[in-house]
Amino acid sequence: MLSGKQIRLSRIFGTASRRALVVPMDHSVTIGPLGASTHADQTAAVLERAGADALIVHKGRARTITPSRFGSMGLIVHLSAGTSLAVDQTRKVLVGSVEECLALGADAVSVHVNVGAPTESEQLTDLGVVAAECDRLGVPLLAMMYARGGIADTGNTSVATLSHLGAIATDLGADIVKLDYAGSSQKMNAVVDTCPLPILVAGGPATASDDAAIDFGLQVVESRVAGLSFGRLIFGAEHPHRVASTLADRLHREAIPARPLTPALELA
Repeated sequence: MLSGKQIRLSRIFGTASRRALVVPMDHSVTIGPLGASTHADQTAAVLERAGADALIVHKGRARTITPSRFGSMGLIVHLSAGTSLAVDQTRKVLVGSVEECLALGADAVSVHVNVGAPTESEQLTDLGVVAAECDRLGVPLLAMMYARGGIADTGNTSVATLSHLGAIATDLGADIVKLDYAGSSQKMNAVVDTCPLPILVAGGPATASDDAAIDFGLQVVESRVAGLSFGRLIFGAEHPHRVASTLADRLHREAIPARPLTPALELA
């Protein structure tokens, strides 16, 4: 029988390639409004038409989006928050529950962890607590893992560091992990080889042009990652539909070289 996690994951990784374009728009808690009051709803409409597989927003923002936008696009609700106004900008706290997200119709939830931050222990605890709740309720968990501080010897995006972050996400119960790019397909594949979870690669800061965003995404998907988690590179683009549709088309075109989901979560 299919588990709740399998059914919900199929809404995100449901294409023949089992690869996904996920667009995070949780930035407004951190940096402020991303646009007009209708920005999230309008962007969701664009992303659905472009073939994006899932959108990540906070629980309150999800209520501002027309439900029909999620007819062919998954909803991931973000449970972590922290602002650029804080003394410690690396601190993330939980601001919701998995049950709340289910009530909103979420297909998955996400948690942000800054490893190496002063509050690392609290953030790791939160990840473990949410993972247990997700297991109980049959909800997939996306762990957004970032290296922050205390790792000068290896670097934030080295194979060793990214592999360590993937191991943390795996060991603490996540189902999908989001990581920074290692810098080349060869290095990213080395990370993939250490991690049993599907890996989504973060987009990072906005680029100088839409073409630069597309070029970066196409470079990343030459590796064996399970997809992209591009936010500012898409909603901050001059032509978001063009960027999103180009990347979605490439991801969905062929299964190689994507890593399948873990055996326990393999889709039927």
